[in-house]
Amino acid sequence: MKYNKIFSDEFLNKFGNYKDEIAKLNLGNDLFEIDVESIAEKCEVLLKYGCVESSGFTINNEINSEYGKKVILINEFEPDYRQRFTIAHELGHIILGHEGISYRFPDVSKYKNTIDRMNEVAANKFAAELIMPEKLVKLVLIDSIQELGFSIHQKFDETDIHQLIDVSSNKMGVSTQALNYRIKNLG
Repeated sequence: MKYNKIFSDEFLNKFGNYKDEIAKLNLGNDLFEIDVESIAEKCEVLLKYGCVESSGFTINNEINSEYGKKVILINEFEPDYRQRFTIAHELGHIILGHEGISYRFPDVSKYKNTIDRMNEVAANKFAAELIMPEKLVKLVLIDSIQELGFSIHQKFDETDIHQLIDVSSNKMGVSTQALNYRIKNLG
């Protein structure tokens, strides 16, 4: 399934000149994981993995760019799902036009001003939409319900929901916490 069938036009429009290239990317058969590395490549963003202090770091200006590209540094020692979210979050800063150098802190109070905090919230929202688009969340939940032998019409208890979120988050390459949060936001 092509990404233009997964993402809304409104979301794809955020990518500007890169929209068409991203829309053409293909989700593999029976896969529910958005390829954030391919998206970064299509957006001419260089990904560098290494030992970095914060979980993500973006260089989004001409002075500090490398080879004329924007750069995202990712902590290679973090779990894969964390690295994927970091890439999506930092892409959010770049795509949304947050200029300069951005560090990613888990504690919002570390940001010096309201604009920085707002940019962090916007980048988090972008990341959630990128790696957990609504259509894909629905598809993975249906797939996981079938895999677990559940029925869409059954009454789910807490254990069932925990299993469903656990299986679905693994398929999407996201944390259970992130998928839980996304499902709640989608209603």
